[in-house]
Amino acid sequence: MGLVAISTVPDTGRDEHRPDFDHHQIVAASLVQQPRYVDVADAHWDENARFIANARQGIPRLTAEIRHVRALLSAGDPAEAVSAKGH
Repeated sequence: MGLVAISTVPDTGRDEHRPDFDHHQIVAASLVQQPRYVDVADAHWDENARFIANARQGIPRLTAEIRHVRALLSAGDPAEAVSAKGH
């Protein structure tokens, strides 16, 4: 059996196995092997789980950056908007 899940509880980094996990803490899974409920074709279960877990911080940052660049563009200074993309 195998399970790669994304939880609301932080990872301890001790790589422990949790057969008694609280299902209320699981928000997504990128692999559930037995039976094969979740098994994505790319076989990047750990990478996909990290992407999902990091999206909580990454998407708001990206959204803020898009809003910032749009504000610069609407203010009529495309040179400033271009330079803002590099910061």
